[in-house]
Amino acid sequence: MVQDIVVDADAHAPASSGTGALEACTGVAWARDSILFSSCNEDSGSELSAFGEFEGKRILSVTAGGGRVLNLLVGQPELIYAVDLNPVQNYLLELKAAGMRALEHAEYLEFLGVRESSDRLRVYSRIRSQLSAGAQSFFDAHPSLIDAGVLFEGRLERFLRKIAKLLQWAQPLGLRRLFECEDIEQQRRWLSKVDTAAFRALAHSCCRRSVLQTFSGDPGFYRYIPQEIPLHRVIYGGVIEHFTHHLARNNPLMQLVFFGRLIYEPALPAYLNAATYDRVRDALRRVQLVIRTATVNEVLNDAGGATFDAFSLSDISSYLDSAAHDQLFEDTLAASRDGAIICSRSNIHHRPLRLEHEARLTRNPALERQLAISDHSCVHKFVIGQVG
Repeated sequence: MVQDIVVDADAHAPASSGTGALEACTGVAWARDSILFSSCNEDSGSELSAFGEFEGKRILSVTAGGGRVLNLLVGQPELIYAVDLNPVQNYLLELKAAGMRALEHAEYLEFLGVRESSDRLRVYSRIRSQLSAGAQSFFDAHPSLIDAGVLFEGRLERFLRKIAKLLQWAQPLGLRRLFECEDIEQQRRWLSKVDTAAFRALAHSCCRRSVLQTFSGDPGFYRYIPQEIPLHRVIYGGVIEHFTHHLARNNPLMQLVFFGRLIYEPALPAYLNAATYDRVRDALRRVQLVIRTATVNEVLNDAGGATFDAFSLSDISSYLDSAAHDQLFEDTLAASRDGAIICSRSNIHHRPLRLEHEARLTRNPALERQLAISDHSCVHKFVIGQVG
């Protein structure tokens, strides 16, 4: 293992001691033996906008697919804690980091699956020694994930690939043309051609709670969204609203939704993008990366008071009941340095903070509203504030 990546000694274990209490509280069942999210399904540009200048700062981020953690290296922090309850998500981050250290940009895209490759397993054998014992054991036992291109082999990504086939069947030419648009007026004209009653009905069906619960592999981001909110209509409406103001081709997540893969390389996330790859890789060689398999609350409590300058709490708020949600912000504020920035996102709506927590934050409502439209998720709502 490389010197400046520190992996929790218990990262190979099923869970740390406090996770059972969290699950009992939230009712969310986390599968810890598979990759749930393999790509960068959340727009790290939103966190970068929220944090501003954070060179030399100390950051805490949820790991998820690992891309957000690597994207934050663009800001040149001193240290990043990457935290996830699922150890396999942390193994994926290790793999992505090890590949970045060893590979040039083109080979990295081939290894992860953005571009075609016939020798991913050979590349894996080159970087395997840089992984923790837990990560080695997992990927040794699942070589097909590497061979297929691990970036698109998460349970959610495989679900999106099936959705994309349906949507492509319904609108093969219209979707391709929509994602080829180079100006927003042209895109709006094509959007009106794509957004037919039949296509809308199909898209609504794909976004219904029952479909997401059965096929997506997600343990329940929709669990605490009130039942009266029509999830399928809100998701589809959010995408249409986003496409009314932002070019579809620049949204990597929507590329996955409509094509099952990334089709426009200039819009790749920072850690995959040719324009920023070297900057991210250079930062990876300098920044201390601490990877923890635990709940965020456990890591915050272990770290102690006044430890972090910025928090990317994305997207755990959606999975927490009210008591766990309140405790998350209690512990986050306790671990915040004066002036720290909190960026929390939640699907469809973000529950309000307790009054005593709200009182310690200077919120940025203008940026929260802006990101609700510009963020690639098309449906995330934000709480962004400075502690002090």
